[in-house]
Amino acid sequence: MSLNPNAPPWNVPDHNMDHGMDPHGRHGHQDPRFHNFSGYYPQHIPMHQMQSVQNMGMPRSMMNHGYNHPAAHIHPMQHSAPPGQAFHQGRARGQAYLGGHVNAMPAVPAPSYRKQHIVVVVVLGYRCVGKTTVARQIAKVRNYRYVSLKPSEDAGSVSPEAFVAPVVELLASKNSYEGIVIDDIVSQNKYDPYYVQSVLQKHGLKLDVVVLLDSELDNAKEGVDYEDPQQRKLHPESYEFCACHLNGGNAVVVECRGKDLDETVAEAMRQLNDVNIVKESTITLKEVALMPNCPLVCNPSMVTEVLAAQSGVLGLAESASFPFSEPNYLLEYTIFARQAHAFRSYMIIPWIKGDKVSLIGYKDAIYLHLPAYNILFQLNDSPTALTHLLKETTATGGLAFIFEATFAANKLHVSDLLLLGGMKGSEMLVNERVDLLKEKLGELREGAVQLLPWYPVKDMEMCKKENPEADGILFVNPDGIQVGEYDSRNYLYPLHRKKTVELRIWNGNFTGGVWTFDAYCEEVGTEKLVEGIPVHINDDVVTEYCINDGNILECTREEQSVGTNKARKGGKHYVFKSRCQWASKPTTTYKQECFVNEPKWPSDRLAQACAAITYTPAVRREVQNEASG
Repeated sequence: MSLNPNAPPWNVPDHNMDHGMDPHGRHGHQDPRFHNFSGYYPQHIPMHQMQSVQNMGMPRSMMNHGYNHPAAHIHPMQHSAPPGQAFHQGRARGQAYLGGHVNAMPAVPAPSYRKQHIVVVVVLGYRCVGKTTVARQIAKVRNYRYVSLKPSEDAGSVSPEAFVAPVVELLASKNSYEGIVIDDIVSQNKYDPYYVQSVLQKHGLKLDVVVLLDSELDNAKEGVDYEDPQQRKLHPESYEFCACHLNGGNAVVVECRGKDLDETVAEAMRQLNDVNIVKESTITLKEVALMPNCPLVCNPSMVTEVLAAQSGVLGLAESASFPFSEPNYLLEYTIFARQAHAFRSYMIIPWIKGDKVSLIGYKDAIYLHLPAYNILFQLNDSPTALTHLLKETTATGGLAFIFEATFAANKLHVSDLLLLGGMKGSEMLVNERVDLLKEKLGELREGAVQLLPWYPVKDMEMCKKENPEADGILFVNPDGIQVGEYDSRNYLYPLHRKKTVELRIWNGNFTGGVWTFDAYCEEVGTEKLVEGIPVHINDDVVTEYCINDGNILECTREEQSVGTNKARKGGKHYVFKSRCQWASKPTTTYKQECFVNEPKWPSDRLAQACAAITYTPAVRREVQNEASG
């Protein structure tokens, strides 16, 4: 029974129910055909056109009462009061009152305790197609708040926490507005929206409506410089997020082809007015994982905290785009001849072509940092060796360990040590790091996480035979690694087992069921067109892998056959092998020639030269001085 003495005598909805249009359920029974497609069925009455149940058949005096009506604040009924006897402290009700109709007094509806719903609208699309104009117009017409997540041009690399800061600041005063419109949600890469979604969920919100401006890529569009590699990268990022990462919900797709800006804005507003925003949204983002049981970390504060700890402990410069060390030169005969004496203390390791990551043990969890996108994954199903190491190691700034690794074919290949407790890899000799790796992670010989084996230079042939998945042999200098730098004294010898390169594709054209793209490679910090060698991809492959201008693809180079008998050879072209899902840069020009062409120094000759080198473990200089004294 209601505690309100003026409540009507009929049954009212339970206080735990959503006081919506249907007292028998949250939304009542719905024909599954109408779910998110009500506009396709004219006989179905849209929800926003239905009259509220609370307003049907009620006197006008009962409508639109606010929660602060004086009658809503009377004293509750005493437990000892007789049934039907209203309680009023200080005097008894007269018989005349009891004999009257219960509705003689002004009726007040039971107050609603449901929180105000903040509508979240996101506007997506390529650059310079009118996103900002449309977003601002939506905010103006609907009295929502507009917020842009585009970092300033001089901001450089922006942390996830700094990226979502405008949304966090706006949500701090969310009781002062009815909705927000988010612009530039894909500013750095396609994973930016996951940080925004995490912040919204923390405040009990979610994406309600997505407005997508669909248009063709225009290379001549004013304000976009597609000579900039970053712009070539952002184009497929925004496209792929819309095409592959959004699931369900209210989506407004505005066709921008052939429309000017005013027409685009008008069409967006027209379609948005047809969307039932009051209905609970079903928009979700596709789950992202680097490997099984290794999901993307979406909490921007957590990601920023872990990466800041890694950068601080390793002492990385702001310009460092990765925490580990990379080889800067390929091994050739002339280099080997000059460095033969030094190679006595070098060690070699199989080099896997894949995505470089750092394996981080931070506080009570194990993470994988992918520098190419500067995103973090949590390794939930970690091997026992790593779990024990995390618990037993005394942490430095919350960090128990940092290992260098390569991710390829759903496996994690651990290759080097950057940090273990208070010991830094940059202060250790290569043989010291190798001994420590074998001691702590020696049991990681199979499974999803494996420790790569190390060899002295003289065992180069053994290294090649025992590691058939290796794409090269890495010669590592005996001194401490240069963390966050390209190490000019580490050398890579490609094995040419699969002659593939990573290319950025651009300017695609479709003819006869085949797509033809221009190929770009990296050269001195920028990207250069590979003249006269296009990339050919069948249309069904483009659809299957969601390939678009700006993607990084692994390709092989082949001779084109021409003529009816296919005997004549024409020009060269690249053939698609795989999509580089986690890569953000193509291979350098120098490496492309070395990986694709036949080696100038055959591997059997290199193996013979290495076999003649006697291994001498490196020692610290102070030890050498004591021995000589």
